[in-house]
Amino acid sequence: MIALLFIPGVPLITAVLLLLFGRRIGKASAWLTVLALASTFFMTIALSDLVFAGNRIGFSWVWLSQASANWTLGLSVDGLSWVMLVVVTSIGTLIALYSIGYMHHDPRFSRFFAYLSLFCASMLGLVMADHFLLLYACWELVGLCSYLLISFWFEKSAAAEAGRKAFLTTRIGDTGMLLGILILFWSSGSLQLGNLAQVRQTLDPHVLTLISALLFFGAIGKSAQVPLHIWLPDAMEGPTPVSALIHAATMVAAGVYLVARTFPLFTPESLNLVLGIGLATHLFAATIALTMTDIKRVLAYSTISQLGLMMTALGLKAMPLALFHLCMHAFCKALLFLGAGSVIHGTHQQELEHLRGLRHFMPLTWITFLIAVLSLSGAPFLSGFWSKDAILLQAQHTMSWVFWSLVLGALLTATYLLRLYLRCFHGSPSSDAKHAHESPAIMTAPLVLLAIFAAGIGLVGSPWMHHLFFRIIGVHEMHEGIEIGMVALSAALVLGGFWLAWQVGFRRRQLLPASLRPIGQWLYQAAFHKYYVDEFYDKAILQPFYAATRAFSRFDQKVVDGAVNAAGSGTWRLGQWKERFDRLIVDRAVNGVATATRNLGLLPRLIQTGIVHPYLLMIVVAIVALAVGVIASQ
Repeated sequence: MIALLFIPGVPLITAVLLLLFGRRIGKASAWLTVLALASTFFMTIALSDLVFAGNRIGFSWVWLSQASANWTLGLSVDGLSWVMLVVVTSIGTLIALYSIGYMHHDPRFSRFFAYLSLFCASMLGLVMADHFLLLYACWELVGLCSYLLISFWFEKSAAAEAGRKAFLTTRIGDTGMLLGILILFWSSGSLQLGNLAQVRQTLDPHVLTLISALLFFGAIGKSAQVPLHIWLPDAMEGPTPVSALIHAATMVAAGVYLVARTFPLFTPESLNLVLGIGLATHLFAATIALTMTDIKRVLAYSTISQLGLMMTALGLKAMPLALFHLCMHAFCKALLFLGAGSVIHGTHQQELEHLRGLRHFMPLTWITFLIAVLSLSGAPFLSGFWSKDAILLQAQHTMSWVFWSLVLGALLTATYLLRLYLRCFHGSPSSDAKHAHESPAIMTAPLVLLAIFAAGIGLVGSPWMHHLFFRIIGVHEMHEGIEIGMVALSAALVLGGFWLAWQVGFRRRQLLPASLRPIGQWLYQAAFHKYYVDEFYDKAILQPFYAATRAFSRFDQKVVDGAVNAAGSGTWRLGQWKERFDRLIVDRAVNGVATATRNLGLLPRLIQTGIVHPYLLMIVVAIVALAVGVIASQ
């Protein structure tokens, strides 16, 4: 079905046009991007009937070799990729619309929308790729676009450094992914994503474990899992719409989607790795989010934590639930980041200390932000409730210790989100907040639309709608009915999180006994400094690397360059000595021989006068001399 090419093709063409002619197009660049992304959304919706019927739509072409089917690249859409397409195109369109107001005065306005279009095109290509080669190309293109957008304000050293950090950190994970793809091709001879179930039957379990672990290593980088999570908080240096796009619908979602798409290759051993890293990331990032004071960094660590929850669900073999939570989280987190952008736009502040009491001045931002917070916290019957509680139920039926760990994670999630909400919108207004103003309609309209999705889109996976979401991705056996105990637990967790946020995060009360406060303070400082992971990497990796480069530089300057310079100097001196020997010995010897020869030639010249009489005289003298000699000899 050749029409599939238009889904990634339209934003790709838009990006090329804006890169070439963006300055001439001017402010219309934004509307061109919005139109391109909206058209891909409607093209995706047009495929719904075929997808709901269980069809897999595809389009392929031959690359490199006509004889080998292994190099038949293609795009395909099934239930899994269709859901991701809906998320990327809908959220991408709303973020592009929001960006018109947020980036209105930026001097590189058209370039921003060119990068945004390219970013979405790359993600759409990644989602639709039916071959590992095409998927990897789009995967790297997503990484490139993230670098361009995170460091978009490259005149700020922090933004330029954040872009480099994101690019280099994710490349580490991508190296593992590339090795996994190469081993898969070497062992099976096939890179078709549609054949993974058959490939699993032919490969040794140990090889499968290695391949899936390496593929997951790529997902660790893209989805900011421990220990490659360090780039995501720094990515907040980019424009806020970029943060929303990265954290909601594109880059970080790519890692979870990769594991879900290649799920047939995962073995119990590699799934245990996914479970362990996902759970560690979920709790690790949640505790850091409790201590952050920058509104965007709280949300950044929230994203890392929620991605860890999705990976935990994948490790529990609940791939549909992980994808469901990915979709719910995408709408909630896009709304939270755009709400944060609205706050920054209206106050020019990001620190929570300067953002108190904003509900009086930014009512639309306030109410939409609250909806996102409650939904992502798991408040009963909002979107986040359905996805998060489904994962909790799966853990309860699978591993009790994982269940209780996730309960703790849910409590931490509600606490840091409600702390963020209370510190921003409640309390007496700060001096900065008194000058705040609501964002323009071009920015608040996407907030309202996202709030509707954040509140109600979860119903498509609920028993009330007969688990429509899961039937779309091909899962037809789901638990029917609502667990009253889980509803009560979710409500209790939200209320508990609100109480902790109110008492500790908002009123700053000490709840620990005096004897335990030193330990609490130590734990708080450790979390506030992000458990010193960046400092550890700096001392254990970066500083030794810098020291090694300095040592190599000195070796190059003193040894290599010294040897080269010494050789040059010695050759120059040898040349000087040779010149002196040639000038003083060789030249003088040659000139001496010539002078002697010339002087010897002067004597014959005395008698070579050219006159006959002297010649006759010399003959007579010679004859007389000879005669005298003969007579004397007798």
